[in-house]
Amino acid sequence: MATWGYDDNNGPDKWGDSFPIGKDGVRQSPVEITTSKVEAKPEFTELKFKYVPDNTKDIENTGSSWKVNINGTGSSLSGGPLKDNHELWQYHAHWGSDNSKGSEHRVDGKMYAAELHLVHWNTKYSSPEEAADKEDGLAVLGMFIEVGAKHEEFQKIVDALDKIKYKGQQTVLASAVDPTKFLPKAKDFWTYEGSLTTPPLYESVTWIVFREPIQFSEEQINGMRNIAFCCKDEKHIAMVNNFRPPVALGSRVVQGNK
Repeated sequence: MATWGYDDNNGPDKWGDSFPIGKDGVRQSPVEITTSKVEAKPEFTELKFKYVPDNTKDIENTGSSWKVNINGTGSSLSGGPLKDNHELWQYHAHWGSDNSKGSEHRVDGKMYAAELHLVHWNTKYSSPEEAADKEDGLAVLGMFIEVGAKHEEFQKIVDALDKIKYKGQQTVLASAVDPTKFLPKAKDFWTYEGSLTTPPLYESVTWIVFREPIQFSEEQINGMRNIAFCCKDEKHIAMVNNFRPPVALGSRVVQGNK
């Protein structure tokens, strides 16, 4: 059995047994965002993005999500709550078995059908691996996904999912994907200090969650539901509900750019 996953035997409520920070930590993620308690920080500067589409070529099934790996440099994030420049490392998503659930963060109790995460590492460190467990090592952009219009850029990923149906499979995307096109039109955001939402659950993430959701079509979200948690020679288990429920915010405060 895998050391962690999303079923009854190795799901999020069991992760703390193997990864104690999951139950003993003080800045775990995701969290419930209560909009009435958000602290406005108008002094935050605008977020600055520079993504290089040609760096997004490889996609794999990790056994917990699909993941696009970034090859090369130059895809950067700065501004907002961030003091340093951050480089894009990888991106992936979390989704539910139906459209009523799937996002990891929640807003005033509301869940979305899915959530996209763009994971960046702080370039004051020498590598993403070195940055991964540092308290200021990572910055993740979170986009809520609701069912709506077909997303043309995301379709490039959907078209590759049949080739990575099973855990461990990897392929090259037929055409480069521009992460800029996943950003919502309005760039208002919430931010807080948190963690990775999957083991090893390092408390190293500055979360930046956009208020405005983006849209994928029902067919596109179903495309994600059609890949599997398992390897090809194992009993088929559809990859759905690969999200961690919210954890206590504790003494932390969620801030917003306005």
